[in-house]
This record gives sequence, structure tokens and C-alpha cells, in this order.
Amino acid sequence: MGDIVVTADNAAKIMGQYFWALIPAIVAIVLALLTKEVYISLFLGILVGALTFVFQQGIYNPIEAFAHIFNVMSRQMGPYYDENGNFSSAGNAGILIFILELGILVALMNKAGGAQAFGKWVHAHVKSRKGALLATTGLGCALFIDDYFNRLAVGSIMQPINDKYRISRAKTTFIVGSISVSICILIPISSWASAIASNIGGENAFAMYTETIFRNFYPILLLAFLVVTSILGIDLFGLFNHEKHAIETGDLTGGLEVTHSDEAINTSGKGRVFDLVIPIAALVISCCCLLLIKRENGDPLFATETALPIGGCIALIVCLLLYLPRKLMTLKEYTGCFPIGFKSIADVVIIVIFAWTLKGVSESLHLDAFVKAFAIVLGDAKSILPALFFLVAMGIAFATGTSWGTFGIMIPVVVAMGLEHDILVLTISGVLSGSVFGDQVSPISDATILSAGACKSNHMGYVKAQMPNALMLAGIAFLSFLMAGLVGVWLGWVVAIALFTALILTAYFIQRKNGRLTDKLYIHAMAQEAEAAQEAEGGAPSVQPTEFADECASTDESISTNENMTYDSK
Repeated sequence: MGDIVVTADNAAKIMGQYFWALIPAIVAIVLALLTKEVYISLFLGILVGALTFVFQQGIYNPIEAFAHIFNVMSRQMGPYYDENGNFSSAGNAGILIFILELGILVALMNKAGGAQAFGKWVHAHVKSRKGALLATTGLGCALFIDDYFNRLAVGSIMQPINDKYRISRAKTTFIVGSISVSICILIPISSWASAIASNIGGENAFAMYTETIFRNFYPILLLAFLVVTSILGIDLFGLFNHEKHAIETGDLTGGLEVTHSDEAINTSGKGRVFDLVIPIAALVISCCCLLLIKRENGDPLFATETALPIGGCIALIVCLLLYLPRKLMTLKEYTGCFPIGFKSIADVVIIVIFAWTLKGVSESLHLDAFVKAFAIVLGDAKSILPALFFLVAMGIAFATGTSWGTFGIMIPVVVAMGLEHDILVLTISGVLSGSVFGDQVSPISDATILSAGACKSNHMGYVKAQMPNALMLAGIAFLSFLMAGLVGVWLGWVVAIALFTALILTAYFIQRKNGRLTDKLYIHAMAQEAEAAQEAEGGAPSVQPTEFADECASTDESISTNENMTYDSK
């Protein structure tokens, strides 16, 4: 925020003076929704922000605007130094390195055949469409250490398995993207926990963070929604349209171009499940250890942006020691996976850099001053602050595409307001929940970008499909925060559970009545294709689709075909 001092006396004036800080993000959001072209939308938003910045300085040379863009971009990608000029962490450069390392790691595991072996193992144990959905959710919850790693690993592993059961890419991406931002903010040893605690500050920062976990209504409701809808076969609005189209036609992308290109990799054919599990375990364990190591004064030895790329490097070394002695690949093939991994993640890296630059340009227009002024204007209504800050965080995170940036700005503001302990913890929880929502649904968020890339989904198609579902859960979370602030957290959870149960039951019975439960639609589609195959062959088929055999047993429909037929879906 620089030298700008925001007080109760000048807050309204500051809001009006720095409203322009929202314009770059608004331009990028609107263009992304209208054009479905993320690159150009982000760049034009950045350009508008840079032009606004130089014009405010009395400079009307557009070359100066481009200079500002690349100065901001360089700072966003570079290492971070503290106020004394000492190296603190790798900054966003560390995150970029980590993303590239994950791309290489995925390529190596694919080349060694580990991912293929794990897919076969999951296929042997997942006997239904419902099982595939729950396996995706479960794996996402297990890889809680970092959201980048979570969405890339879960997406690359589960997308081929979900394809087998005609689960649309939009639905797979919805699960992967939702879990990656919701589970990480709820687990105390994740990279998010350290960032949140550092923003809270003080000796009891980590303890205060742990108190927010069970007050974090939105991510908990989101996880419950994923599990329950997977079990019951409920899909709503755009997600239902994607699922119905995928089931009936086999077109998993809804006819939309995916944001991630396929790279064919010749696997060794000798890989085992542990060729996937051991590198991932090495990554998780090394990152956990590096994040938990403390200095003598209790501060972390490594910042998240430094610990993650170190953990990624360790995982790559483990792959070298695991694969080469067993002749799963040669040294040349090992190093050949590096450019393959770079290429597989290049489009995501470009968009993430643009998103960071947009955030930096907005900050140069004093976005943080606007947010703090807005918070102060709302500061008197203490009992409704959790709900209000939830809404504000939703809007800021959606507009800027960053949850870390949102709670990085807003949590210090909340702490500085001098609230009583209970309302302080609840208000911080509101900021965290709102940040998760915005990160989950924003078309310029790294969460949506990376999730779509990892799952080979259409980025904007997935964003639009998930929005109504996220808004319904956000509405429940808002009322929960409102009741929790007015009466107590216990009433917030009573409201949350009651409204969530009403939503699920209403959706289930309406969809069942109208024949719109997707698990039953899948069973019917498979049965019809089996019958068509039987008619084409002119006799009774010798086998029955094993993919939906178990699901058939749990429904009222019976499919009278032989048990040994296999069905290979696209």
C-alpha cells in the first residue's frame, strides 16, 4: 500500500480515488467470459492497467506502459527480498520452477509406466462410475500438501480413468479444481497453512489458524457436496449438460477445444504401481519436512516458494534412482522427459505469468488501499462482518484470480481492526472461504487454469459449468456466516447442515423423478449400446459391459446380457 494511510475519516475518499485499481481485473474478467480467449483477455486487462498507471503519472507515451508491464512481470517472477534487502524466498519464480518440475515428474512417471500401472490398479478396484468419482475425490483429499501439486497430479492420474466411464472432462475438472483449493486450506501442514499463519502474525498465529478450520463453511460444504453428489449421481445445471452429452455421445469435452495438448509417450510396459507412489511420496514427504523445519527463533527455515521446488528436485532425483537401475528408461530417455514436461505445461505457465502480472499491475494502482478502505467503511457492523468479508473476499478473489493475494491483503486488515477473539477468528474464516470461492471459479485463476490443463478440459467451458453449483454453496455459506456472527458458530452449522440437506434432497428427488440422475443415464446408455451391438451381430451377445455391471445391481433396471462382455468407451 506504500505511503497511503487509510483511516475511518478518509476511507470513503480512498475508495473513490482508487476504484480504478479494479478496472484491469474487470476488463480481463469480462473479455474472458465474452471471448473465451484467456491469453488476449489477460493481456488486454494488463495493458489497460498499465496505461491507467502511466496516465496517472502524467505520461502519455504508450511505450512507458509496456515498460511498466514488463517491469511488473519481472518483479512478479523474481525472488523475494525482505525490507532489509536480504534474500527471503524464491518467490513466484519458485512456484514456476515447481510447476515445471511437476510437468517433468508426470512425464517421467508416464514414461516409466507408473501412471499406466496405477491406472490398471485403480481400474481393477474401481468397478463403477460412482467409484471413479469417489476415487478422484479421495485421491485429491490425500494429496493435500499443495494445491498446484494436487490438481496436476490428480488430474493427470484420474482423467484417463474417468474417461473410461464417460465422466465429462468438465466434471472431472470440477472435482479436481474444487478439492485442490478446499482441502489445502483445511489441513494444518499444507503450504496454505503457513501462508495464512504468516498473514495473521503474532505468537498465536498458527493456533488462530487452526481455529478457523471448523468455521470455514464454504470449503467444507464444497467437499461434502462433491462426495454426496458423486454417491447419489446428482449433477446440476451446466455440469449435467456436460455429463449427459458425454454419456450419450462419448464426446467428453462437449465439442470444445481442450486447453492442454496430448503428448504421446511410449511407456516401458514394465512399470509398477510403486513407480508412481514412491516419487509422489518422496515429493509429499520432502515438502512436508522442508516446510516444518524451524529456525532457532521458531520461524520456518524455508518459505513455501523455496521448499516446493526443492521437494520437486528431490522427487526427480528419486525417479532417476528408481527407474534407471531397473532399465525402465535410459539416461537419454530420462533427460528427454524434461522438454516433454515443459511442453505439456507451457500453456499453463504462460497464463499463470499473465495472471500474476495482472495482479501486480492492479497493486501498482493501489488495489490494497481500495480494499482496506472498503473494509473500514464496513467495519462498524461487527456482528455481520464475517458475512460481509466473505462477500468482499469472493469478489476480490474472483476479480483478481488469486486466493493468496486476497487473504494476503485482507487478513492483516481484519487483524488490525481490533475485533474480539471469536468474531476475529470467524471474520478471518469468512475471508478464507471467500478467497477459496473466488479462486475456484475465476476464469483468470491459476486454480481453474491448472485444473483445466491437468484434466485436458476446455477452460472456459468448465468455468461456466461449475459456476451455478459454486454460487448455491456460497449462498449457504453466506447465511451460515451471518447466523454465526449474530448468534454463534453452532447456529451457523445448524443453518449450513439444514440448507445443504434441503438442497441435496430437493435436487435428488427432482432429478430422479425426471430421469436426470447421471449414474442411471450411464447405465441406460450402456444397455442401449449393448442391445445395438447384439442386433448388429444378429444374436445374443456373449459378454456384458463390466464397467456398469455393479451399478446395474443397485438400480431398478435389469439388463439381461451375458457377464463376460467388455465395453471400451472413448
